[in-house]
Amino acid sequence: MKQAIKKGTTIKKFNLDELKAEMGYSRKGNDLAASIADKPMDFIPMPKAFNEALKLPGFPMGYMSIITGWSNTGKSTLVNCLIASCINNGILPVIYDTENNFDFSYAIDCGMKATPEYGDVDVETVDEETGEVTVTTERQIVDWSGDFFYYNSRKLADTYGMNDYATGKQTTKKRNTAVIEDIAYSINEFLDKQEDGKIPMPICFIWDSVGSIISFKSLMSKTGNNMFDAGALSSAFTNILNNRIPTSRKVSSPYTNSFVCVNKIWNDSMNSTMGLPSIELKGGKAFFYAARLIIHLGGVAKAAIKKLNATVKGQTYTYGTVSKIKVNKNQLPTPYNITYEGEIACVHNGLCSIDDIDDYKKNNIKDILKRIESIGDSSVSDDDAKSMAFTEEETTEIF
Repeated sequence: MKQAIKKGTTIKKFNLDELKAEMGYSRKGNDLAASIADKPMDFIPMPKAFNEALKLPGFPMGYMSIITGWSNTGKSTLVNCLIASCINNGILPVIYDTENNFDFSYAIDCGMKATPEYGDVDVETVDEETGEVTVTTERQIVDWSGDFFYYNSRKLADTYGMNDYATGKQTTKKRNTAVIEDIAYSINEFLDKQEDGKIPMPICFIWDSVGSIISFKSLMSKTGNNMFDAGALSSAFTNILNNRIPTSRKVSSPYTNSFVCVNKIWNDSMNSTMGLPSIELKGGKAFFYAARLIIHLGGVAKAAIKKLNATVKGQTYTYGTVSKIKVNKNQLPTPYNITYEGEIACVHNGLCSIDDIDDYKKNNIKDILKRIESIGDSSVSDDDAKSMAFTEEETTEIF
């Protein structure tokens, strides 16, 4: 029903500022706690190859970003470069490696600062002829230290395995399996300590990868139910993704925190036009909706990479891979809400621009020779560099 309005009447004017003050809405003086303004946009810097391919300075601070792609497309290289950048720019990286494949040596080559810690390890040697077992003690790397926190699945279970997420209480028996809720619990714990002044720096939470562990309910029911896992990702991370991370962008927050995760994917060929497959995230839609930036590496149906090979004396070493990289979703503020697509090369020390591959080969020829020798049956020398052949190999595998 339309409301009748008399001709000649106007909207009554009132003092809106007085109303805001009466309702406790107005900010008084320098009270930043009541401010709704964001800090200036800032990024965790990434290498030049990333900037050139996507036209973005790096990963946005104060947001959730997702990296997707098939195996061997460069996801780990991006993560390593991100970790190195965090450490070099005064940001605390908290790494959740639930795939349990993190390569510290490769990460260090990409710029991560980590120090090996050595310890005595008992090593068993079995004589193949007699079956006799000999135990010797060797000095080996037993841990890594540095300005970061690193959790693999075992570390997560050791730290949070007493948590019963069904009752919210502590159990007497510790779980030996990490679950989705452990990561959310850990993130909240770090943010609480930051608010208490015990972590006086920005934090970047890095999870590799979503879809690699199950939920507490799946573990307890022994069913591995995908709906349970999707529900856990939604409920356990709702406050983190929709409140705690984004509100750190406000001027009232002393530190801007970020969340970057690698998300496992699958191809949905049943619900797409003309049967063309579409990429879907494992774990449901909760993370897709929460992310403001999604970067995809490689192709849609397969990895679609090019191997960069170096061959000498019949021995071939893949010194890098070229992968497509594109922005699949971008809801960052203007002018950063762009969706470019390009190519990057992943090499032993991180990311390389396509135009810089020739320079990389020249500058790293000795390193390439050493790696060829380490995997081959015969020795090579610096003189062999003259006969080295460089080729590019298109892959056809579906990883």
